[in-house]
Amino acid sequence: MRRRGIARQMAWLTLLPMFLLVLLMESYFIHERFSDIDRSLLERGSLIARQLASGAEYGVFANNLDALTGLAGATLRQPDVRGVAILDAASQLLVKSGEVTGSLADAAENAVIASSTYPGLKPPVRFEAEVSMITPVRTDTDSLWIYQPIVPAQIDLGGLDGVSASQQIGAVIIEMSRQRGVKEKNNLLVLTVLTTLVVLAIALYLVYLASRSITRPIRRLSEIVQTVEQGDLSARSALLTNIDELHVLGGGFDRMAEQLQHEREALQERVSEATQALREKKELAESASQEKSRFLAVASHDLRQPLHALGLYIADLKRKSRDGELFDIAVQAEQSVDSLSNLLNALLDITRLDAGAIVPQLQSCDVPFMLERIATDAQLLARMKGIELLIRPYRGCVHSDPMLLERILMNLISNAIRYTHAGGRVLVACRKRGTQLRIEVRDNGVGISKLDQQNIFREFFQLSQSPLGGRKGIGLGLSIVDRLAKLLDHKLTLDSAPNRGTMFAVEVPLSSVRHTVKEVQPEAAGEVVADYGLSRLRDRRVLVVDDDEMVLMGTAGLLTSWGCVVDKALSIQQVTEMLDEGKQWDILVSDWQLEGGVSGMDVISAVQQGLKASTPCILVSGDTSPAVLKLASVGGHHLLHKPVKPAKLRSILEHLLDGK
Repeated sequence: MRRRGIARQMAWLTLLPMFLLVLLMESYFIHERFSDIDRSLLERGSLIARQLASGAEYGVFANNLDALTGLAGATLRQPDVRGVAILDAASQLLVKSGEVTGSLADAAENAVIASSTYPGLKPPVRFEAEVSMITPVRTDTDSLWIYQPIVPAQIDLGGLDGVSASQQIGAVIIEMSRQRGVKEKNNLLVLTVLTTLVVLAIALYLVYLASRSITRPIRRLSEIVQTVEQGDLSARSALLTNIDELHVLGGGFDRMAEQLQHEREALQERVSEATQALREKKELAESASQEKSRFLAVASHDLRQPLHALGLYIADLKRKSRDGELFDIAVQAEQSVDSLSNLLNALLDITRLDAGAIVPQLQSCDVPFMLERIATDAQLLARMKGIELLIRPYRGCVHSDPMLLERILMNLISNAIRYTHAGGRVLVACRKRGTQLRIEVRDNGVGISKLDQQNIFREFFQLSQSPLGGRKGIGLGLSIVDRLAKLLDHKLTLDSAPNRGTMFAVEVPLSSVRHTVKEVQPEAAGEVVADYGLSRLRDRRVLVVDDDEMVLMGTAGLLTSWGCVVDKALSIQQVTEMLDEGKQWDILVSDWQLEGGVSGMDVISAVQQGLKASTPCILVSGDTSPAVLKLASVGGHHLLHKPVKPAKLRSILEHLLDGK
């Protein structure tokens, strides 16, 4: 809606009614004045026509053209008379004087032509007048024609209505000019318009003077309101007006602005205090978060160390007790260690996710390579349960964190295998949808009821259906999946029905960047070969470096049982001494985090420099952060997270040593 100022609106409200009134009154009076001018011209022309008709009676009767010509000339000298014509009883033109127009002019021209053709003979020229007894008056924009019959004086006419054609001996036609009347009308119109404009201008000025005492204070209030709106509460109106209402309004506004200023100052003070308190709390929270992150880092390493060593010792125990009750106990202990390891990994992941300690490292991820690596780990579990695992990859890349996305898919595939019948099928399929890649994990297992679907992503929630052919999980896998999907901003959907299977889908943005280097991964990890005498690791020289003597001894014992020739080192100094002694190794197995801030990468550099050759390396770490994986991948080394399953370790060793 178009807005106008108060001064303009007041002017419109004041002037518009007055302007309409003046316009109507002037229109009425001008119309009346124009009618008077036209009526005056008609009355004067009628009077002249009657006088001429009365004086021309004898001349028409006696056919005295000279007398009629004199009368016509005298009549022509009257104001506004343009032309005069005298007719006889047969409507033949007798005399014409002045300017005539229309059929009268044509008749006069015919008479002149006839006179020149027949000298001395006046042929009868009949004049069909445009005015007659029927239409005694006719007018146009330039002239006024008046028809007046000539009747004998002794005949009592009894008014024009009583005159018959037989009594009429002739007629006169007077043509009156309207130019003077038109000029008078124009002058009157110009004078009226000028007078109106002057009156309106005076009225407008008077309205301005009258409204200024109102509009100025209101305009001042409007300016102060805009100033206050911009944040300057110190502005005051200070109105000087003799209008009580505006004076009260200005005073009230000033008091309101003053009160708002005081309240804002108080609010700013409270906000400053609250901000300072929040800043202190934020610093405490950041400090607590840093402490929590340090605790998680330490816990991730220190808690995994004994589990890692325990797993190695149990594997060695299984090898030494191939049969009997002791072997069964070792198998059950290994299962307990696996459960404890899974629980520890899940708890640490949940804690790190809630603490915000995991920062996604978004990059271009090769989908076929990622799914191939996931299938390598999941095929063994699927074969053990007699389940067919199918992978339908997408030949392209997505934009995500490769480690976190792989963790999401691995958890979904593990759950699908756990809750699928033997002989069933688990399908991992990729579908391109616009700018997104939809990765679906489908199974034809037990399915999930509608009630359980509402709680499936809660911590420690377990399905009412029991897993098929295996142990129950700890109820953290899908909770981790949900948190990781939200962290990566990937849409996660679920579609399932009891006894009809389940479908989890993750939507990941596509990436136009493609990888050209593919990391070589070992084949699917299998069980430990039964006949250790035929092991491909026999007589292979292996260097094991770990600052935890228990882990060091467990790893060395396990490798020795596989036929390896093992050298042990607790520090990088011992490794350097061995290199000085001229020792060489086929492969290096080193812990990631050693004493004194030394890392496994430092050990690898020292070994490769000492041997002047590239030695295959396996890094073992209790730190599952993406940064560690990235550093290991950049160096082209394999990284295993504690606790390491012996079968996985052996599979990688055999793969790396196949080419040597």
